[in-house]
Amino acid sequence: MDRRTFGAALITSIGSLALSGCRPDPAAALTGRAMPDLAATLLDGTGTNLARLGKPALIRFWGLWCGPCRTDEPQWEAVLRDLGPKEAARGELALMSVHMGHAPKDGPSLNQWAAARDPATAIPIIDDRTMRLAQAVGVPGTPLTMVIDQHGTIIQHAWAFKNSHGVSRFLAKTRATLASAGRDRRP
Repeated sequence: MDRRTFGAALITSIGSLALSGCRPDPAAALTGRAMPDLAATLLDGTGTNLARLGKPALIRFWGLWCGPCRTDEPQWEAVLRDLGPKEAARGELALMSVHMGHAPKDGPSLNQWAAARDPATAIPIIDDRTMRLAQAVGVPGTPLTMVIDQHGTIIQHAWAFKNSHGVSRFLAKTRATLASAGRDRRP
């Protein structure tokens, strides 16, 4: 291969890598960090604190204003149907979402949206209008799903679920992570 061909191939390879989005995952830095010890309010008015749940939790950060969050919703509901009901009913896994910011003026309010949900996938929603909680956690974007352990430490995350294969991989990884922590007692 001559120098000119090699140079062109090298530049093409570098350009392809740059265009392919091979940037570091900004949420990866959150793994191993503790959730902030902050009081938060659920839509029903009750208080909670993600650092003090005392059990593993699956937490989704999202917003009604977020296009990818709306696209991701069917896959997120699949996660809730598959992973959550049995574990949540037994008190082994907390399921929660954090709505960041305000609902768009041209759509339903957060309360209206929540009231229209399928009861099978309805989970508690933290109303984080000021984004104080999201900023304290360090959420770099949405939709972002985190798994925390019983001590409130972030142990894994996933960005938008593009398809059922992504959901299946995330569920398998979540179950393996919880099992290694001795917390998954699924039949």
